[in-house]
Amino acid sequence: MDSFFKRYKGSYAAYVITFFFYFLAMALFSSVLSVYLTGIGKSATEMSFIVSAGGLFSFFVIPVIGYLNDRTRQPKLISGLLLVVSGLLGLLFAVSRSVIVLFLLDGFIMSFINSLMPICERMAGASRFRYGSLRVWGTLGYAVGAQCAGVVVERFPPLVLFALLLGACLVTIAGFVGTEDFDAPQAGDAAPLEKPRLSSLLQNRQFFLFLVVAFLFSACSGVNMNYAPVLLADMGLSTGAVGTVLFFSTLVEIPLILFSHRYMDRLSGKFLMAAALAIICVQCGCYGLTRSLAVVVVVMIAIKAIASTLYVMITLKMVRNLLGAEITTTGLSVVNSVNNLATILMQNAAGVLVDHSDIHTLYLVLCGLAVVGLLLTLLLKVSNREKVFA
Repeated sequence: MDSFFKRYKGSYAAYVITFFFYFLAMALFSSVLSVYLTGIGKSATEMSFIVSAGGLFSFFVIPVIGYLNDRTRQPKLISGLLLVVSGLLGLLFAVSRSVIVLFLLDGFIMSFINSLMPICERMAGASRFRYGSLRVWGTLGYAVGAQCAGVVVERFPPLVLFALLLGACLVTIAGFVGTEDFDAPQAGDAAPLEKPRLSSLLQNRQFFLFLVVAFLFSACSGVNMNYAPVLLADMGLSTGAVGTVLFFSTLVEIPLILFSHRYMDRLSGKFLMAAALAIICVQCGCYGLTRSLAVVVVVMIAIKAIASTLYVMITLKMVRNLLGAEITTTGLSVVNSVNNLATILMQNAAGVLVDHSDIHTLYLVLCGLAVVGLLLTLLLKVSNREKVFA
């Protein structure tokens, strides 16, 4: 047993298990959550209110978890506790029907799961393996989780789905145990360097303009993530088939991640941001105008994941080039807060809009917001000096 653990400790398999099952757990809970909630009788307004809890709670919980990581230097212990609690709360979610209770449970579960993302990112960066070779397993895990969630919601009682969530969380813990030890930087070490620069950061006009663009992008992307499964279901697709569409749409991320070092540093952040918003425009415009299920499915599989995957990498690139490496952490935190705020506000507005009109009208509104974001992107002036992905 000791020899096995020695071989397992720091092995590639440990990282694969961690990334695959962490993203699997995320997909099991969130990928078809909107379909699940509408299936148990919740209106679009109620569904939007419930799923908006994830962004609201994450706004407050993620910084707290980050602080605890810095203070305790025990990221694996904290990750394990969060995963166990998330899995157990999922079982409560399965038997709950109260909108308020579902709101609270969704908020805690999603914020706890989201809180692990910085830990996973730092863990991948600190390992001896290339980032893309690890992160790609997260993409596969999410794709498999989305497919499983669709099938389970359609064919089995809700408790089965959330029992799988608990199981995925426990396996993720087993993966964390085998990864190499690493220490998060002490809060006291980083804060004095960054705090004096916060005011100058907010006075950076180009960074502020990027925050406005980020707000519009996140508003569209966040709503699309929750309403795309609802759109497919409304157009007659079964829940299992919805999961299949999400599975294949997620796989598109793989080449983007694996070959990010070949294009992310060569192309400017302005061009990449404009491309991501243009993709959102095409996607939302298609969903708003067409009534053909086949067209929607093809578009969703082909480009749904591209914009959101690009945006994650674009954010790092833009912050590094607009602010510099010394305050990247602060800049990313500000962008993350803006992303959560956009999701909270637009998610609730979307529910009201769908209840008073229809989902196609919602997507036309999102298309309009994306066009505004695209026009604002043309005003950005960003250098391409930082080589982030090489």
